Amino acid sequence: MSIMPSSISSLKTILGSLILLACFVIPGEAAHQQVFISLPVLGVSDQGGKMVGTTHYLAVQVDHLSDASGPKLQFNEGSRAFGTLKGSALSPDWKDAAHTAIDAAARATHEDSRTWLVTLKDVSAAYMTDGPSASAALAVAIAAAVHHTPTVPNVALTGTIASDGHILAVGAIPEKIQGAAAAGISTVLIPKGQSRTHDWDVRPLAESLRITVIEVGTLQEAYERMTGQAF
Repeated sequence: MSIMPSSISSLKTILGSLILLACFVIPGEAAHQQVFISLPVLGVSDQGGKMVGTTHYLAVQVDHLSDASGPKLQFNEGSRAFGTLKGSALSPDWKDAAHTAIDAAARATHEDSRTWLVTLKDVSAAYMTDGPSASAALAVAIAAAVHHTPTVPNVALTGTIASDGHILAVGAIPEKIQGAAAAGISTVLIPKGQSRTHDWDVRPLAESLRITVIEVGTLQEAYERMTGQAF
């Protein structure tokens, strides 16, 4: 996944940390209130054999079904819905992680996910997005949409969500921090215990890039950091 600086600027203008509420009905599916959240997520791409950090955006829409036939999950791959940029294709493991994110968000919010219609779009210059490391951010976005709570600008999260709400370790943390800095992100949330591992110590890197790195262990912790609101 690679995004040029001009694309990053466009993405931030169109999608960066916003919440929109509308009132309309999707025939036969969803009733009345539609909630839309976007937030930045971090990834890496292979550029000439070198892993380079990138930033892309998740656009998440949550509608409430008129019956308890869900949760239903729609992927806007290649669609221009939620803006002028196309959504990237999503790998099977990315989609599996999205289902886990719905389970975690439902448990955390104590909501009945059977009434949810969740529509997702990964706004990226990359053709394909893979891996589960965006799933923790996705769970935060779903919970924020359910609570009608906007996210804080310039805060990004990387981590794999478990259905019980714990945030699990991911790879390439230094590269992701560098990608976040290039995109103007000021705070990066990473899984608990990943600031310093046998592979890296990101504290000097974060200091040199003037980025705040915060470890989070659960969906609740990440939600509170990304919204500024108590769960």
